[in-house]
Amino acid sequence: MRRLDTFAAISLVFALCFSAGFARAEDTASSKKQVEFLAGGLPERLSSIRALLRENKTDVATAQIRSVTEVLSQIGRLTKEIRAAEPGYAPPLAFDFDATPARARQAEYTEAKKLSLAAAKAINQDCQAANEALRKAKNRQMATIAISALKFTVENAPGRPGGELTEFVVEGAKRLNGYLMDKYIAEPITGGLSEVQLLKDNFVSIADGAKLLKSCEASREKAMAIAKSMDAEGKKLAGAAEAEKAWQDFRWLLAPGSGTLKVEVVDVQLRAFKLMLGDVEVTPALKGKTIEVKSPVVLSARVQDERRKFCVDKRAYAQKTKTIILEPGPGGGPEDSLVYRSSQNNARSSWTIVEERFDWSPSSNGSLEDDPKAVSGAYWKLERARMRWTLKARPGEQVNVFVKGAIRWKLDQVLPGGSKQQEEKNDGSATLVLKVL
Repeated sequence: MRRLDTFAAISLVFALCFSAGFARAEDTASSKKQVEFLAGGLPERLSSIRALLRENKTDVATAQIRSVTEVLSQIGRLTKEIRAAEPGYAPPLAFDFDATPARARQAEYTEAKKLSLAAAKAINQDCQAANEALRKAKNRQMATIAISALKFTVENAPGRPGGELTEFVVEGAKRLNGYLMDKYIAEPITGGLSEVQLLKDNFVSIADGAKLLKSCEASREKAMAIAKSMDAEGKKLAGAAEAEKAWQDFRWLLAPGSGTLKVEVVDVQLRAFKLMLGDVEVTPALKGKTIEVKSPVVLSARVQDERRKFCVDKRAYAQKTKTIILEPGPGGGPEDSLVYRSSQNNARSSWTIVEERFDWSPSSNGSLEDDPKAVSGAYWKLERARMRWTLKARPGEQVNVFVKGAIRWKLDQVLPGGSKQQEEKNDGSATLVLKVL
């Protein structure tokens, strides 16, 4: 009777543990769906914020920015819960923390201010040049008037020039020049009524020159006003930019290392096979070593059969001898095809891949999904060669995957005595066992 009670108790504990484990798995799956939903709505929110900022609706945009912070906070909380069960989990968050809308808008205003100040500086240089030109024009006209006055005085003075008489003439010219300056130049410039033309090669009146100078000054002031306006608009965004700073607290969601997983390679078994764990090639030499991989892990496979080895070796041999001439093949890499001919006769051969496919078997604490990627130049049918491996093992637990690959080659050969076609099938396999640390 006690044995039955003991068995019942053990069964109950097992049932409770199983139920708890199942409940945790359900909660994790539910949390992932929530993260996907929340992350999926962020691009639209960011687009709305940028539109509001363009319309200068700063207050509404700031409120939207704070709502994005709330969403990131929820994603962060859910991510921590998920990583308790799946340490390497990385949320599907397409979010650039360096491209914040308010800061980007501020940068636009800063650039506009910079351009406006540069324009004001250039206009100021023009104003200075115009002012100098006008000054020279007035001086030239005064000099001409002074010469005419001197000539008039000398011509009309009694006696011969020289001595005291000469000094008198010069002083008289100075007084006359002063009078003409006040009467015909100074008054018209200030009143804008002069029709006196500048001297030779100048076709603008002094009054028109003064007007142009005023216009130049007005343009400079306008450019400075724009610069001040851009500066003010940028400062108005200070609140929005400050609100955006809260987003930086969630960089850990995508920061380098946040989506990485540290594992120990427990076992590696390879037979005519090449297996990549992320960017790391899996080899027996990795046994017992600790490595870091990005999560979800990407597994890439290739069958490394004797035919592929033959193609690679043949290419290498062709580089050393003149008896074989390589021709461009349809493959995406040196091992994917081999098209060659003899330098002695018209014999021509080609080995090309018809199909390469893989079957994967993960342990129960890991899951796989097809993650196809276009292979440049690939011409053959490639099935399940690249997989996303989600590790659900807790720290201290082991997770494994087994994969078997099959490859089919086709030979086309043209010989002096006729042609030949045949197919060749090969396979390979790999087993990888990891321990999550």
